[in-house]
Amino acid sequence: MSVEDLIKTMMQEFRQISKTETVVGEPITAGGTVVVPVSKVSLGFGAGGGGGSDKADGSGSGTAGGASVEPVAFVVIKDGKAQILPIAEKEGSLKGLLDMAPDILKKVKDFKDKRDKKKAEESSGSDNEDDIGA
Repeated sequence: MSVEDLIKTMMQEFRQISKTETVVGEPITAGGTVVVPVSKVSLGFGAGGGGGSDKADGSGSGTAGGASVEPVAFVVIKDGKAQILPIAEKEGSLKGLLDMAPDILKKVKDFKDKRDKKKAEESSGSDNEDDIGA
């Protein structure tokens, strides 16, 4: 299957997930009150490909994606008046991630610096060995 076909297939699935009926749910009637659930749909997508002059040289392709549907509010209609009742955000969900970002970035930078230093030492060490053996 080509990358284009993989992308088309994944986009069709995403289209199905993110349709209007998913975001604004089916109304629920109880007594004289109508409740309409409202959700947030989040989608992520990535695709990649490969190449080569022929099959022996190799080729590859792939797609990945994810979706989540999260309830965020209810629209309550009673006595001809509509009211939005938001669902409280979980404490610390995004805030906790944002608070950790500086530490994560520092760890990534430290890791990269160590790796670069090690590569530099290895390359200078291999130059010295060549000089000694010459």
